[in-house]
Amino acid sequence: MPTDAASEVTLPLRRTGASTVELDDNLAVYDDVGQLLILLNTSASAVWERCDGTTPVDDMVRELAAAHGTDATEIALDVRQTVDKLMELGLVVQATGSGTSSPG
Repeated sequence: MPTDAASEVTLPLRRTGASTVELDDNLAVYDDVGQLLILLNTSASAVWERCDGTTPVDDMVRELAAAHGTDATEIALDVRQTVDKLMELGLVVQATGSGTSSPG
């Protein structure tokens, strides 16, 4: 079974340098460092908003399940895969006490 990188991220944090624009029910995220533009659907946007550096992935799953009236086990994989993909794209980092998202 492959290791899920998102499971290693207990406190995902949106990286400095990414800006957002709301487009109807979607969210456009532009990374000025990597010059990347991605469009997040409603579900991915909800995960993105919770990448605040203080909310563990497991709490995100519980919050989103409660908000949508679904069982957490039904959405856990999707939430973790979304965090994993945001990490792959360099838009989310692991929050640490040393200020990972701050420029030097």
